[in-house]
Parts: sequence; structure tokens; C-alpha cells
Amino acid sequence: MSKSRYEPLVKLKKKSLDSAERALIGANNELASATDKLKFSYEELSRMTLPTQGSVGEFTQATAMIHAQHQTIEQCQNKVQVAKFNQHQMRERYKAAMIDFEKFKYLEIQEMKARLKHLKAQEAKMLDEIGTMIYKKEEE
Repeated sequence: MSKSRYEPLVKLKKKSLDSAERALIGANNELASATDKLKFSYEELSRMTLPTQGSVGEFTQATAMIHAQHQTIEQCQNKVQVAKFNQHQMRERYKAAMIDFEKFKYLEIQEMKARLKHLKAQEAKMLDEIGTMIYKKEEE
């Protein structure tokens, strides 16, 4: 059977779908990484304590470290938000690519079914002609 006129489009849409899937996996990994970093930053903050004894310098240093950790947490929260946004965009891109791929795959299948139906009709017609020719020969 010859190739479908949709076959090149199906291959192109499949490549696009694969690309979107890889991008979605990358976005998922980016989000997981950002979430892990945020969790780790919170754990670091929970381990930090202010000294109850000691010099003012130690207290100031501990306060500065806690403040720096809060800034790190804020940066991590921003990265998580950006990663969630990217993940959402990649999910939408993947959905659109999947719909495109399925649409052209469906059209390809419908074309093949129509071609198969046509071939079966031709085969039935040919078998009828052969049957008619054999019947005429037997009558002679």
C-alpha cells in the first residue's frame, strides 16, 4: 500500500510532540529541583539559632546569617514560582502538540481505511469479473 499523504505531517507532529514532552520533563525536573532547594533552605533556617550568651559580635553575625538565609529562601520561592509557570506553559504546549498529533494521526487512519475500502471494492469487482468469465467459459 502506498504512503498516506498525512504521513509526513504525522512524523512532523510526532517530533513536535516528543520535543514538547522533553521540555515538559525538563520543566518538571526544574520544579522538583527548585522545591528541593527551598525545602533545604527552610531546614537550614530551622537549624540556625541566636546565641543566648556571648559577645554582641556573635549575636550580630548570627542575625546576619539568619537574614541571609531568609533572602535565600525568598530567592528559592521565586525560583519555584518561575518553575511552576514554566511547567504550566510546557504542559499546555504538550497538550497542544498531543492534540495536533492525534488529529493528523486520525486523518491518516481515516485515509487508510478509505483506501482499504476502495481496494476491497476493487477486489470484489475483480472476483466478480473472474467468476463471470469462468461461468461463461463453462457454458461454452
